[in-house]
Amino acid sequence: MNKTISNQNRWRDILRRQSLANADRWLALLETSDDPEVVINKDYDNLLRALETALEDSGTFDMAYRLVQALYPIAIDYADWDRWLVYLEKALAVSQELDYQNEQANLLVQIGDLVYRTGNLRRAEELYRDGIEKTRNLDDPARYASTLAKQGVLYDLQGKMSEGIALCEKALSIAESIGDKRIVALANLNLSLIFIRARNWTLALTTAEKAYAVYQELGNFKFANKALLNVVAIWAEQGKWEEVNEVSAKLMDSLLSSGDIRTLSQLKNNLGVVAFNQANYKVAEAVWQEALRLHSQIQEPTELAGLYNNLGMVYTTMGEWEAAQDMLAKAVVAYQELGNVYNWANSLDNLADLYEAQGNLASCRHVLTEAIAGLKVIDNTPHAQEALAIMRQRLDLLGAD
Repeated sequence: MNKTISNQNRWRDILRRQSLANADRWLALLETSDDPEVVINKDYDNLLRALETALEDSGTFDMAYRLVQALYPIAIDYADWDRWLVYLEKALAVSQELDYQNEQANLLVQIGDLVYRTGNLRRAEELYRDGIEKTRNLDDPARYASTLAKQGVLYDLQGKMSEGIALCEKALSIAESIGDKRIVALANLNLSLIFIRARNWTLALTTAEKAYAVYQELGNFKFANKALLNVVAIWAEQGKWEEVNEVSAKLMDSLLSSGDIRTLSQLKNNLGVVAFNQANYKVAEAVWQEALRLHSQIQEPTELAGLYNNLGMVYTTMGEWEAAQDMLAKAVVAYQELGNVYNWANSLDNLADLYEAQGNLASCRHVLTEAIAGLKVIDNTPHAQEALAIMRQRLDLLGAD
């Protein structure tokens, strides 16, 4: 009996050592590859098994952490978020057990990135705040600035635009002072996102073009595509159709070859805006539905909410009332769950358009009143105040019940 137990333990130990040796080989392959993304795309499941093995014991934490850092920047776009949340939280727990402060700081921010993608903005804010505090204490200006830039976009989504801009500009200032071009690009990219939402097209274009130029210089073509996507969105709003069509075709080819579904869906969304603004409603509906199908593979709440809203608008214009109401109701709920007050109010305003087109003026007044009440509580930003003024004027024109 005792001999049997001893044999079982010995074989478990042998299997464990073989698994660790295998994990070490995968790590070496990743860290020496000229194109780690190709390795990850080809052997993703094997790499995850290697990571799981390394995470089983605190004695192999160094290997586990290096595997996380090699895999995470690419795997985050696979939308495999629930599984990665388990990995990162396990790694964080071990780093806390070992009192590894640098690793804790990085893992906190990476977990924040994941929960941000899943739409849990409040939890993401807490994680970013903890990460910022740790990087400040560790005197790590690069990671500190990077996290500030991430928190800036998150603040803007929560209706705190001025705070979001201030954080991104602070990140940019730090990055320029230490000569970190990677964070210079990130801060400009995130500023462009904020300025797009604020409909400040001049600053949005300036920052997006700066981000694109720096990412190109760094050879980071994946993020260069994200910056170029912002440029295309701005051109679409400015009515620069020729430029949009020319660059979109090239960008589409790049995204298809790289398999970047998330950015491809965002590009389709932008092309839908182009078609809608040109009154090509059937084309807009088809492109936005295609974007929705692509994004259903990712289930990123912020992007899905925008697509629901856009489809609701186009169905209203086309007189497809049931489809319009379904999409706009989904957008309202999604933005409410995200805590994105401005876009929540905007979707309610679009729902008011639907009710007015149907002649349902009581429901139109009701949703406008609800949207106005919500907008009053967010940051006193120009675009929020403009929307508030338009809604109030509209409500006055509708008159009393």
